Amino acid sequence: MNRKQDYTGRSFLITVFVILFLLGISRIPKVTFGKTTLKKINILSDLIQDEHEPIPETNLYFDTTFLAEGEALEAEARAAADSQAEKQTAQTNARTVQATVPHTRDDSRHESSAEVQRGDSAAEQPPAPVVERIGFLEDFGTDGPSMLHFYDALLKKEGKRPVRIAVLGDSFIEGDIITADIREQLQDLYGGGGVGFVPFSSPIAQFRGTVRHTFDGWTTLDVKNARQAPEEYRDKFFVSGSLCIPDEGASVQMKGVMFRKHIDRASVARLIFTNRERTTIHVTINDTIHKVYNPEPGPEVQQIDIHTPIRSLEVRIANPAGFIGYGIVFENKNGVSLDNYSIRGNSGLALFGTNAAVNARIGAMRGYDLIILQYGLNVMSADVLHYGSYEKAFIKVINYMKRCFPNSSILVMGVCDRSTQRDGEFVTMPAVRGMIEAQRNAARETGVAFWNTFEAMGGENSMVEFVRKNWAAKDYTHLGYAGGKFIAGKLVGNWMQGVEAEQQRRDRIEEERRKNEMLHYNRNDTIPGTIETETETETETDSDADADTTFTTNEFAQP
Repeated sequence: MNRKQDYTGRSFLITVFVILFLLGISRIPKVTFGKTTLKKINILSDLIQDEHEPIPETNLYFDTTFLAEGEALEAEARAAADSQAEKQTAQTNARTVQATVPHTRDDSRHESSAEVQRGDSAAEQPPAPVVERIGFLEDFGTDGPSMLHFYDALLKKEGKRPVRIAVLGDSFIEGDIITADIREQLQDLYGGGGVGFVPFSSPIAQFRGTVRHTFDGWTTLDVKNARQAPEEYRDKFFVSGSLCIPDEGASVQMKGVMFRKHIDRASVARLIFTNRERTTIHVTINDTIHKVYNPEPGPEVQQIDIHTPIRSLEVRIANPAGFIGYGIVFENKNGVSLDNYSIRGNSGLALFGTNAAVNARIGAMRGYDLIILQYGLNVMSADVLHYGSYEKAFIKVINYMKRCFPNSSILVMGVCDRSTQRDGEFVTMPAVRGMIEAQRNAARETGVAFWNTFEAMGGENSMVEFVRKNWAAKDYTHLGYAGGKFIAGKLVGNWMQGVEAEQQRRDRIEEERRKNEMLHYNRNDTIPGTIETETETETETDSDADADTTFTTNEFAQP
């Protein structure tokens, strides 16, 4: 009887060979033949991870509150488009083309207006508005550059108040990333000092890398969760996004860091708050100077100005009933001051939860020359490529900011590059360009400026390079301080080009005025019988009053 042959050893060898073969082909990179690209193969994908493990979409955000917002807005747009399509189908006899005209309402985009009858040829379209381009900055101002107010403020170097900038954004600028370097570079050029606005308290420990900030005995309310706040506070929010409610004896200590230029000291501290009853505010400056303030009670936002060289500041609250703290501003009497108003997870729509009167009140106190809107990060989703509905919502945001800060230039800062993983490699998320287009369109519709952060970074797949250089976090979404410094340099550089162009324009106007004046003088000088008269003129001296003491309560200090 013949024994059956034992194939165990041979089977084992074959199995090992197959495994090694599969492991081998899994490491073969993508191959391109002409215009055809063979995808990378990973047969053992359930067992073997790529070198860069895919990052779940939801983990790319610090706060996912507004993550579904983009999808919801897109669903709304699709429903509206379907409804519109049904209407157009019913109107078979009317063949029209819509031409966009400037809208006059502040609260919504004028979707369609003048309907032009179509004949055999397309109707003549109105000429496109002239767009002023400086580097990565596009200015869509209708009556001259929308950035003119900001440029004018920078040109007045001997102004009696600082040039003030407010940056409203999300986690992208949290920690003072980008904004710290914008502040520092402008203060290098124009002077100034101080870290700007710092809230009394924060739900995030050590949330700023540019200030040593400790506090105790405060409750911080967030505008994104305004509905969960006590009813008496729901309509008191400022664009800073937080309300700071003190307990008895609540305290806060602030001190600028020394490893950054210009912000370890300031010449003015401004306390911004609402005092509806009889709160007493104890202030200690530089650990040596003690002041006590008893501001008059009232519903309006108040400001206490402290004019003295300041390195550190401590505030303690007594009798806190009715007190709402917004923050403390550190700045100099001139130069440049920049306030960072970052709100994690904010798409920009959270600004509608702020009080327009409070915004206008504090805006008048601060006198902002430029408002920067940096949003979009928390709306983008890998599966959403078009953001038309978000564009409409963002138009309303811009118009709301215009009403709150009517004397400020407004700049929309486009989203940066952001990577997603495709075939084992990090590449630019397709949603990025859709969001940029929505933001640019919103800026164009509202007549404000737009700055292309994506292109300033280097465009397609620039985030991968930033991560390689350690300029950005390994979530391939958020910049680090090194990357922020690079972006700040590009932005400030474009602003300086704009200021130079405005100065040249003014020089041309002045030169033309002098020529006309000289021509007029020469003509009069040759006319017989011309009598020259001399008149006395009164010289009006400038007031020494500080221009930004409006709405201040400066005389509350007790001896």
